[in-house]
Amino acid sequence: MGLLAVTPPTLAAQQAAPTFDGGAARQQVDALAVQIGSRPAGSQAYDQAVTYAVDELVQWGYAPSLQTLPVSVYDDRGSQLDVTSSDGSSLNVPASTLQYSVAGQIQAPLVAAGLGQPSDFAAIDARGKVALVERGVQRFSDKVANAAAAGAVGVLVYNDSAGSVQGVLADAQPVPAATISGDSGEQLLGMLASGPVSVDFRVDGQTEQVSATNVIAELPGSQPDAGVVIFTAHLDSVPAGPGANDNGSGSAVVLELAHELAKRSPAERPLTLRFALFGAEELGLYGSRYYVQSLSDAERHAIRADINLDMVGVGDAWRFGGTDDLVQLALGAANDLGQRGLPLRGPQLGGSDHASFLEAGIPAVFLYRIEDPNYHTAGDVAALVDSQALSQAGTIALEVLEGLAQPS
Repeated sequence: MGLLAVTPPTLAAQQAAPTFDGGAARQQVDALAVQIGSRPAGSQAYDQAVTYAVDELVQWGYAPSLQTLPVSVYDDRGSQLDVTSSDGSSLNVPASTLQYSVAGQIQAPLVAAGLGQPSDFAAIDARGKVALVERGVQRFSDKVANAAAAGAVGVLVYNDSAGSVQGVLADAQPVPAATISGDSGEQLLGMLASGPVSVDFRVDGQTEQVSATNVIAELPGSQPDAGVVIFTAHLDSVPAGPGANDNGSGSAVVLELAHELAKRSPAERPLTLRFALFGAEELGLYGSRYYVQSLSDAERHAIRADINLDMVGVGDAWRFGGTDDLVQLALGAANDLGQRGLPLRGPQLGGSDHASFLEAGIPAVFLYRIEDPNYHTAGDVAALVDSQALSQAGTIALEVLEGLAQPS
């Protein structure tokens, strides 16, 4: 698909810039993250979130549809890490399983392996040892793959900040792996500096097949041939916390966009508008990939743009990634609000549901706010989500829509 033809809003449109109720979206965050809480794919809480979203959409006049898809989830029965130092002293270190890790119990020496990159392993002998690596630069699965290739029999990833973190392996790896807090990592590094350290490391978990659900709603446009714009967010969270910012914030904004746009007269809606809350994003974009793959060729070509919102309620600055023309519209919208935005580069560009659309040749833009220190932790709570940030997110999304609706 070629470059997307978009036109900046006219001066009159800029003077009547769209507004968005961040306070109403904040109430949606409370409903998802406080009343329901953690919403991992396949859980009863996720089903409750689906029911909640459907009820809200029906209340606003929509007839939402559900897509059910099979996914693999991980039954984590816990990890245990006991450490013995060279002087014979021992301690138990809290450890969190890297989701999708193979199970196993290992008694082996510990070795520090930097960031877990190939160059780090080239400088040490990791054969038959448990590798201690720092979070950062590479995905968890890449660190574990590098360790296994170097002969390590297990991997411990310590956080790059003081607290703990929960992670997911993007693909299957052959050795058990878990995360520990940054404080625990520094403690183990200190013990290694004083002499050999051995660990008794156990991971207990297995993969199970469950189902996930996408929620889809549509608002017909006044010009059926004008195309479709779809607003998307993932409704699931990681098990570690209530998922207020990741991604209660994006889901809340999509719901309130559906609410706001349903109030407009058909004359104000030339484009058909679609709203999608996807399941199992945290497990690997399963919901959005299933949705995109289920589209016919005609349906796929009718989509003018995907506007994807993920983690938009915490942080100090905006980042936008995806199709260049859409990114420029988002940057302009942020600038109109007096907010600093920059194009998003690097691994994060493919880390949310917009990637499923881009892979299928559908123009897409990713709205994301940096940085959330409580990402994928129990600290991702509703009290930290900023209503003003939600207001900006919704307003930027609406301005991108306005740009798409202008005659080309």
